[in-house]
Amino acid sequence: MSANVKDVLQQLQGAGGSLRCDELRRLLETLGFEVRDGKKAGHKVVTHAGLPSFYSTSYTCGHGKNPEIKPAYVRNIRRMLEEREPELSQWLKGETS
Repeated sequence: MSANVKDVLQQLQGAGGSLRCDELRRLLETLGFEVRDGKKAGHKVVTHAGLPSFYSTSYTCGHGKNPEIKPAYVRNIRRMLEEREPELSQWLKGETS
């Protein structure tokens, strides 16, 4: 199931500091991103095989079960999505066609 990039951006904008780790993973995965565990606990690495201009980004979930993500990480993810919105939207259209 793919999502609209603008919808995901709107959800990230509205989340502020209350976004949970599982929710960010779910949102990114609906856009075709792969989210995997990094070397340290709570660290997540984000990649996308369909975007040649994108290598990777990351965020930290913190500790505990489904913790909130610090607002700075949410802003960084949002900025990355905004920068790649045209390319990502085009890829999503190809995925659903």
